[in-house]
Amino acid sequence: MAEEQNLKEDSKKNIGQMGIKVVPRGSKEISNILGDRRSSHNVDGFDRVVGDEITDQKQVGIPLIDKVVIILVVLFTLLVFINFSFTSNDAKEDADIEKTLFITKIIELVILILFVFEISIRFISVGFITYFSDLWSVFDALIIIASIVLIILDLNLEGDAFTTISKVLRGIFRFLRLFLVFRKFNQVKKINNVGARYVVRSPVEKVIEIMRDLADQFEDPDIIKQLNWGITHISNNTVYEPIIEGKKSEALGWLYQPQQQQQISHELKRSMSSDIQFSDESHLPEQLKQDFEQNILKLDYDYFSLFQKYDSSILTYLMCYYFQKEQLFSSLRMSPDSFKKCLDKLGSSYHKENLYHNVIHAFDVTHTVYFFIEKCNFKEIGKLSKLDYSILLLSAAAHDVDHPGLNNIFLSNTRHELAMTYNDKSPLEQHHASTLFRYIRDTDLLVHFTLSDFKYFREKSINMILSTDNAMHGKDYNKLKARLASNDFDPGSKDKGICFDTLLHAADISNPFKPMQNYEKWTFRVLGEFWLQGDKEKELGLPITMLCDRRTTNVAKSQIGFIDFMVLPYYNTISQILPQLSGYIEQITENKKAWAEQIEHYQTLLNTQ
Repeated sequence: MAEEQNLKEDSKKNIGQMGIKVVPRGSKEISNILGDRRSSHNVDGFDRVVGDEITDQKQVGIPLIDKVVIILVVLFTLLVFINFSFTSNDAKEDADIEKTLFITKIIELVILILFVFEISIRFISVGFITYFSDLWSVFDALIIIASIVLIILDLNLEGDAFTTISKVLRGIFRFLRLFLVFRKFNQVKKINNVGARYVVRSPVEKVIEIMRDLADQFEDPDIIKQLNWGITHISNNTVYEPIIEGKKSEALGWLYQPQQQQQISHELKRSMSSDIQFSDESHLPEQLKQDFEQNILKLDYDYFSLFQKYDSSILTYLMCYYFQKEQLFSSLRMSPDSFKKCLDKLGSSYHKENLYHNVIHAFDVTHTVYFFIEKCNFKEIGKLSKLDYSILLLSAAAHDVDHPGLNNIFLSNTRHELAMTYNDKSPLEQHHASTLFRYIRDTDLLVHFTLSDFKYFREKSINMILSTDNAMHGKDYNKLKARLASNDFDPGSKDKGICFDTLLHAADISNPFKPMQNYEKWTFRVLGEFWLQGDKEKELGLPITMLCDRRTTNVAKSQIGFIDFMVLPYYNTISQILPQLSGYIEQITENKKAWAEQIEHYQTLLNTQ
């Protein structure tokens, strides 16, 4: 409630002249700060897609139970076939067969009872109504119950007690029990691949898969070599690079002139003389330094209160702490004074009036990137140099600098100066990167870098910041998966750049990755900012951008959709690069369950507007 009150107060500052009424969350009229993020064009589809996925909560895996079910499925299959292989006449003629059938029936009964326990555990974990909202789950339960009844009758009634009809029914239910086996097996497969339903495969992945299958069909080493050559170029995204035959020198000069790595003469190198030394002491306030040391690697770090005391300078302090801790000032010959000036300019350029894209968000994203580096061991996996550390941290700190609180679609639709400057090509992200390097130049921050180091820094940093454009999520995600599918993926060398881009984008969408007390605060902030844009779009007669209409959004559904379509598949993929990340992903599914429990609450608020 305290967060909601603070958010309401922040909102009053932001919407001043817009005349927007602000009401508290949970009131009869839904809050103008909290709500849904859905545009008119997907009102018909969005609810249905998300609603279908909500029913799939029962597919959330319980690892031990999943393994037990697989074992039971195998046993159950064997027992069904054993029963099919004998008839009652066989049993009459052979006492051993009759004894065997009796034992198999007892075992079959035990397995069916275990299936009952399995179903009970699953519907307890997700809720009775949610579990049985799937008709297949109802069907499974009915088959199991009917099968148990028939086996009990079969064990207690002998001879001709069953009529011909009942024998037919027994045969039918044995078949249905076998059908149940395959249903259970498929259910476990879905459980073990949770989230795969929303992982969009790109054509390049399919092409690589086809080519690998082809390679397995041939024994000719030349053909296999050619196929592997094709796979390598497809996975490296180099299929459009020219192949020049004949005399190459002149052609290469024309083709690659802009991209050539020029030889850097000693005259072009910045001073690297041994007498230039910088201390790593950044003189942080002692209390803040202790706070960082105790909490900097915690995902539940409650840093919001720090901004009430330190304002935008908290970003400078955080970065100084990191650079001092990693000894980057001395290693990179970077002046602490220039660094502070640059970070102060960055921090003060984040708009305080923005509910979400402000300096607190920059702090959070930088904090998350460092968590990936240290806690998830990217420092070893990516073989990070001191220069790499500086790129990752500075790019994270600057990734949303001077953000106006409006997205790229709004800028393009209103012919904003940034959209005109950057030709509608990621204008915000282009502006963030440009602003960072303008401040770097103005403060002489990288003045002692060699030209090669500066170009490396600039290339990697710009690519990282541009990767935070959510419009590029699908394309970049599929490029990442293509590289992971290759045989030569190397996060410490040739793929270091794509890993940098991936980690910053992951940190930028990391709210669902955090414990709920932090995640919920960020949710209210981002939705509040989106809806202020939606209000402006409505006022200007523009189409309301997706996720920006406060009148139609169910808060909980918006977050479930965000998790299912973006965050969870992305984090599952990143865990292939950072195996230690897997231990933290469960937080995302827990947060999804928490939002699912609030769907009706937010829908009620929408209905009573």
